Amino acid sequence: MPTTEFHDLNYFENLGDHFDEFMSPYDVVRRTVLIQSLLPTLQLEPHAIEIGCGTGAITRGLIEWLKDLTATDISEKLARNVGERLKIPWKAANACDLPFENDSFDLIISSECIEHTPDPWMALREMSRIIRPGGNIIVTSPNRLWYPVLLAAQLFKLRNFNGPENWLWPRQAVSTLSEAGLKISAISGCHLFPWQIPGAKAVLPFLDKFAVRAYPLYINYGIRATKPSEQAELQRFSRFS
Repeated sequence: MPTTEFHDLNYFENLGDHFDEFMSPYDVVRRTVLIQSLLPTLQLEPHAIEIGCGTGAITRGLIEWLKDLTATDISEKLARNVGERLKIPWKAANACDLPFENDSFDLIISSECIEHTPDPWMALREMSRIIRPGGNIIVTSPNRLWYPVLLAAQLFKLRNFNGPENWLWPRQAVSTLSEAGLKISAISGCHLFPWQIPGAKAVLPFLDKFAVRAYPLYINYGIRATKPSEQAELQRFSRFS
């Protein structure tokens, strides 16, 4: 059975000095574009939180759109560094056991975090718990379809990250959020094939345009899930009463 405990928290703490070695500027840009495409129309400034900020590669883009953003990470060192550098609130937080009350935030963004937890299903349920009615969760994660490529990269020592790698199929993430009472509002993806292939970066952004329909084939998927407001729930109930 999965556990919500991180057995080697020190690994993530020590990873901070080398975290950027695992990041690709191209990948960060494409994931930022993916998140931006999933953002709902925001009529009011949302009380937002990022789950799994790492070194702030995605956070830097988020603060251009979100003025009330809190950065969190399982590593206190990473969260503090991001918060202090970008001058935003921060907090150390285990994605599988978030230290926030129910219905605390209007918008949750989490990019490439849940797969590095011991229980990605619990991480999604925790996000569902702390999002307010009417609020939105945007989560991106690698597609289980491409897990054999990860195994090959590890076998040939092309990937040095040694943390948890618990990738979900898109349908598993959708099912978990739906079972938590959220409505899936949008799904898309990025990277139809590995961007490390020579010449791939020239064509992949164009192919990402088709991800809204073909996301099950893409390396990374992105989901926006909305927690129904009480008014919406009452309207839905009245239609069937």
